[in-house]
Amino acid sequence: MAEGKHPLLMPFLALSTGLVLGDRYALSLPVSAVAAAFLALLLSCFVRHRLVQGSCTFLFFLVWGLYVLPLWTTPPEAERSILRYERRGAVVVEGVIRSLPMVAGTPGGSSTRFVLETSGVVRDGRLAPASGRLMVYVRSGEVSPGRGDLVRLLMRISTPHLLGLPGEFDFGRYLAHQGIVASASVARADDLLLMRGGVQDRLVASVDRQARLMGDFIRACLPDQRVSSVVAALLIGDQRRIADDLSRAYTRAGVSHILSISGFHVGILAFVVAQAVLLIATRFETLALRFNLRRVALLSSLPAMLLYLLLTGVAPATARSVVMLALFVLALYVERETDPVNALLVSAMMLVVVNPPSLFHISFQLSFLALWGMVLLVPRIMGRFGSIRRGWARSLLRFCAVSCAASIATVVPLLYVFNQASLNGILANFLVVPLLGYGAVLAGFCSLLLVPVCAPLARLFMWATGKLVAVSNRLVEEFARLPLITFGGITALDMLAFLLFMGLATFVRPGRVRTTLCLLTPLLAIAIHFSTPPLADGRLHVTMLSVGQGESLLIRLPPGEAMLVDGGGFPPDSGRDFGERILGPALLRLGVRRIDYMVMTHAHPDHLGGLSFVARTLPVGQFWEPVPGGDGGAYAELRAGLESRGIPRRLLAAGDTLPLPGGVTMAVLSPPVSQRERRGETDDGEMNEQSLVFRLTYGEHSFLFTADAGFATERRMLGQGVELASHLLKVGHHGSRFSTSEEFLARVSPRIALISAGSRNAFGLPSPRTLALLRRRGVAVYRTDLDGTVELVSDGRCLAVGTPWRPN
Repeated sequence: MAEGKHPLLMPFLALSTGLVLGDRYALSLPVSAVAAAFLALLLSCFVRHRLVQGSCTFLFFLVWGLYVLPLWTTPPEAERSILRYERRGAVVVEGVIRSLPMVAGTPGGSSTRFVLETSGVVRDGRLAPASGRLMVYVRSGEVSPGRGDLVRLLMRISTPHLLGLPGEFDFGRYLAHQGIVASASVARADDLLLMRGGVQDRLVASVDRQARLMGDFIRACLPDQRVSSVVAALLIGDQRRIADDLSRAYTRAGVSHILSISGFHVGILAFVVAQAVLLIATRFETLALRFNLRRVALLSSLPAMLLYLLLTGVAPATARSVVMLALFVLALYVERETDPVNALLVSAMMLVVVNPPSLFHISFQLSFLALWGMVLLVPRIMGRFGSIRRGWARSLLRFCAVSCAASIATVVPLLYVFNQASLNGILANFLVVPLLGYGAVLAGFCSLLLVPVCAPLARLFMWATGKLVAVSNRLVEEFARLPLITFGGITALDMLAFLLFMGLATFVRPGRVRTTLCLLTPLLAIAIHFSTPPLADGRLHVTMLSVGQGESLLIRLPPGEAMLVDGGGFPPDSGRDFGERILGPALLRLGVRRIDYMVMTHAHPDHLGGLSFVARTLPVGQFWEPVPGGDGGAYAELRAGLESRGIPRRLLAAGDTLPLPGGVTMAVLSPPVSQRERRGETDDGEMNEQSLVFRLTYGEHSFLFTADAGFATERRMLGQGVELASHLLKVGHHGSRFSTSEEFLARVSPRIALISAGSRNAFGLPSPRTLALLRRRGVAVYRTDLDGTVELVSDGRCLAVGTPWRPN
């Protein structure tokens, strides 16, 4: 390792290690530990020994990382905390808006989110002090106040919690890294009252006002929202109005980076400003004689970049870009050589020191990994084609190398975080980046600069910008049809191996040792994957997924076939896809690549919500549902997706017996055959009683699944004398007091009961009556609201229960 060549490598590595350890294990150190480490660092300056100095440097920054993170993420004192009002119903909160309000959805169906710095809660007509930042979600409407405005609004406060799913995104930790203590829900934008406008942050309010004026100009010139929203994202960092399907298309095409203000956009702005200043300055002979105009033009780009940073909301990616480009500009100004690795380390160090939790932001991580990949790979690729020295061929080769390097360097991190990645960007960048970057961004900047000088010419440039974006949108939608890389098996160990490989390739001197280590690192990670037990282990696995106030079970048959029973779901009016956000990632983390049997017990939203997404994205062998089938919009969407892929459908009724692979038998106990010809809509209660009830048997064990069936279904099965005795009972209707009668429970006589319910749900489920009944009979109860995802494993003789993803 060449420490002298990269002096910031050790401090950045130590600081990052301290932050990661503090975040992962909730470690913290007193200020006295920091003082002791700093004293050791000072004393090491008098010891001219590289190992001693390096060790003390590493120790100080490690301790600093452990100490500083809680300063950002610890909630305010309990007696003043806004968390005192959590789950107390609706309360009136006063505070200052601290982030640009972000709008999602389409006009007429939009929602808004922003960060609120609370100052108090209105109680009995008086303002009681309260502190803490909230992530506020306005479910309907667009908020007009901006950063710095003092507002008062009616909201419900709640703290995010983990469901207990494999690979689950920790939203609470994500908020904590931003200094946000909880989330809050507001029904309508009309519920927000502006108390005072921008008095506390006049500069920020003024900048936001200019950004809004620019956004209004863009939308006035470009009435097509799909075009104007992309132009606003490109020029002023406003992604608030980009339609969800268009945003997903840019992501699938691998070019979503172009919509985020980054070094590319800032570099173009710096180039335009510098060239404009140089062009104007050269018209004055006095200036040309007294100053070095090229150096002056370079410096003139610095205030322009700073203003642009403020204009776009000081996003981490933009801040990183401005810092890096400012360093390059200053280096060019003093005519010094620049090392891109050192520039990257300086930028990273500055951003993490100023805002330590930024290390955990995915935009920060992907931006730096993409740049790291460029720094590492582009020179090597260009070196392989040394014969191409100049001209358009050399420029095209460099463009290809940059695109490939950024895409390759972010594949593993994207698979780790999102379970999917796109290499389509390697191809899409060839067309989209020139259209948007060199065309639309340049024309758009010229348009905005000309607005106060010549409005007609500004509109002409904006018209050209819109045409380029419209062509780009069409290309992106075509590229988005190409397949993605989907894999849920990337682990933290793989990420560590990936970073180690990048570090070895960057910081170890070329030679046989580096080559050997670079080869061994990925091979070791692959070997560990091959040493893990196979998914098909000859045993029956029953996994109740913790999906909140819904229900979903994954059953793995002994030979490895997967049966998905129900798919959980959000409330129908949430506008979110449960399968995309929750169910799909969990299945990928569990290693599911195919659903052999998709089973829907009934067509309620909390049971079928995620099935449509799974049917669209994973191979499905068969679809089973109870007679006579379902109804409603979500069910129609599911059926349409199944039919479009040619997935066979089978209706099940009491008396059906289905032999499954591996010696497992499925016996259907309800609904009765008399329902087979029934059609038409049913109310909620009736649909519950039409739920699919079935019993699995494997060796000496049996498992009874009752969906949302209630007392009526239980009485019918008792009266028919069907075999109900089972080792496991999946309790009906989330543990409702209208299911699991005492007589029914006596007939089943289970040893284990599973209940799927949402944490602190508004329905009071599972009911105390049901829990007391299970407790009296000595049944071991596992609940997803307390235990997270529950897994039972049977080899036909022994039955084991585990809660490996229990939330803290």
